[in-house]
Amino acid sequence: MKQTVASLLVCALLVGCGSGSNPFAEEPAADDGGTDGGTDGGTDGGNDGGNTGGGTTIDTSVDVPTEIAGDVRNVTYDAANGTLIVEGVNLDEVPYSATYRRAPGLDQDGYVAFTIQEDPLDRHYTAYARESTDGSVRAAAVASTGPRNRAFMGAHFDRDGAYDPPEVTEDSGLVTYAGRYVAVTNVGDPNGSDLLPTGVTDPELLVPQAMVIHGDAFINADFADNTVEGNIYNRELLDTNLNVVSDLPSVVLVVTDIEANGTFAGTVEYDTRDPLAGTTANTQIGTYSGVFGGTDAGSVAGAVDLNEFDGATENLGLETELESGVFVLDQCGAPGSPAICNSINPEAGTP
Repeated sequence: MKQTVASLLVCALLVGCGSGSNPFAEEPAADDGGTDGGTDGGTDGGNDGGNTGGGTTIDTSVDVPTEIAGDVRNVTYDAANGTLIVEGVNLDEVPYSATYRRAPGLDQDGYVAFTIQEDPLDRHYTAYARESTDGSVRAAAVASTGPRNRAFMGAHFDRDGAYDPPEVTEDSGLVTYAGRYVAVTNVGDPNGSDLLPTGVTDPELLVPQAMVIHGDAFINADFADNTVEGNIYNRELLDTNLNVVSDLPSVVLVVTDIEANGTFAGTVEYDTRDPLAGTTANTQIGTYSGVFGGTDAGSVAGAVDLNEFDGATENLGLETELESGVFVLDQCGAPGSPAICNSINPEAGTP
C-alpha cells in the first residue's frame, strides 16, 4: 500500500453532489422512504409479496433508500450479456434510459466497469456493477464528478425472487459473507484515462473522470436475532489508471436490523482502531443498505453512501469528498471463498 500527501491530489477536481436535484426522479412513496429498486428495471422478482404460513403476507420487494440511490432512479444490469442501463442521472445520454459502454480496462476485482461520454465536452460517467455467483442479487454504483460545480452520483441494488433466510438451529444461523468492494467518488482527474480526446485548454470546460476506491468487505449476519454488521477495510484511493494514490481509513457498518423482506439499512462510521481514521469517537460518515438473496440467503448485495472518506483529520486535504460504493458477496464456504473465510470458527454455525 502507499500513503501520499495532499499535494498529490492538487490536480484533482472536487465538486459538490447533485443528489436531490434530478428533475427526472420520481418522488418516492411517503411510506417507503426509498426509491423503487425493481418495478421498472425488470429485475425485482419479489414485489408481489410472499406468504409466511402464519397468514401474514410479507412484502419481498426491494426499495433502495433515497440517500443511497442519490441521482440514480434505476439500474438494469444484465451480467450474461454484459450490458448496463442507467435511468435518472442527468446529462449522461439523450435517452432517459442510457446504455453505458463496457470499459474492461477499468474492471476491478470482479466488478465490471462501464462508462459513457457523448463528446469531449460532455460529462463523463463511470459505473461499476456485479452480480452474485448464484445470480440472485446485484448492485451498481455510478458517478460523474463534474464539471460545473456539481457531481451526479448514486447506487442501486436488487434481488430476483423472495427472501429465503437460512434455517436457524442450535448449530446454524450465524452467517459470514466476504469479498471485494468498489466505489466511485466525486474526486476527478481532467486527464483521465477514459476521457475522449479534446484540444480545449480552457480549464473551465475540461471534463474530469472519477477516481475510484477499492477494498475488502466483510459481513456478519445473525439470522436468529435478525441483525447484521460489517467492515470495509484495506481501502485504497485509485487514480484513473488504477494506480494507488493513497491508503484510506477503514470503515464499519454499524449493527442494524434485518427486516422481514431481507433488506437492511444502517449507518457507517470510521473504524476507531485504524490510525488513519484520526479519531477515537464513533463518528458517523454515511449510511449503508442492502438485501439478502438466493437459497438460504446465499448472497448479499448492498451499497454505501459516504459524505467523507479521508479521515477525521482530512489526511488528503479533501473537505467535500463523497463516495458511492457497492458490495456483492457470497456466503463463506461457497466455492472460491476469500482466504479470510478460512478463519471463521466452524462452531459458529455458518451453513
